[in-house]
Amino acid sequence: MYELLEKHFGKNDWSSNNQHIINDTTIHTIKEREQIILKNDALQSAIRIGKIMFNKKHEDYQAMQILNTIYGGYFGSRLMSNIREDKGYTYGIGSGMVSLQNSGYFFISTEVGVDVCQNAINEIYFEMNRLKEELVSEDELQLVKNYLLGNFLRSVDGPFAMADRFIGIMEYGLGYDYFDKYIATIKNISASQLRDLANKYFDKESMIELVVGKK
Repeated sequence: MYELLEKHFGKNDWSSNNQHIINDTTIHTIKEREQIILKNDALQSAIRIGKIMFNKKHEDYQAMQILNTIYGGYFGSRLMSNIREDKGYTYGIGSGMVSLQNSGYFFISTEVGVDVCQNAINEIYFEMNRLKEELVSEDELQLVKNYLLGNFLRSVDGPFAMADRFIGIMEYGLGYDYFDKYIATIKNISASQLRDLANKYFDKESMIELVVGKK
């Protein structure tokens, strides 16, 4: 066993001077903003709303992660508080930022009863508009900052978790300072900066809606 380990993993040849060839594939979106796949016997409707955005190399990516967390990125988010806790339309709803090699996307995902599908969609955009029009309170912003900092610490707990973090920057040609910038962004971002980001990227007309079930 030792001989096999030494043979396959013992040499100092883990890195290569050859440049990784990156595929220039571009992701295209559809023109029709609202899509529905009708299921006449459906009791629930699956809702997906989103848009093509950018990956973690973009200057706004880290700040958008914070805005997304407030909006729908954790259990105490605006979407959860409104659509799950207050309205009772769903057991769970969330949003996320996904970074791909040459692009990225933002999404909102939930399943609701067919009788409240349109109401849920309306509330999704209502919470978007709140972030565009109102400043996030200092208490809510500090709560999210603490959550993100704690979540980051958990994400580097142990060698395998750290390896995943390193892969996450190596794939994009980023340096270790990416994490320093992320921590600084969390600590220093202001409510007004978040409102500006919401106005920049949370445009209803740029979102694609997909409903599977009934609307």
